[in-house]
Amino acid sequence: MDRAARRAAYDARLKELGEVTFTRIEVEPFAINRFGTTFGLIPREPEEDDDAWWVTLEPGDYMAFTDPWDSGEYDT
Repeated sequence: MDRAARRAAYDARLKELGEVTFTRIEVEPFAINRFGTTFGLIPREPEEDDDAWWVTLEPGDYMAFTDPWDSGEYDT
């Protein structure tokens, strides 16, 4: 799909939602176990004194967040 077609599809879907406001969101760590798998934003405490806290998106540990928490950046 070309860029113009992707943008048109995005705009059409967004319009279906009605009025939309883009703002910051706040989340907090959580975990839920279903089907033998843990899902959630799981806090990982430092293993060494100079390590940082991380929060990983599970399952799969494919996205992780660390201080500064409000930077909007993450590790993949």
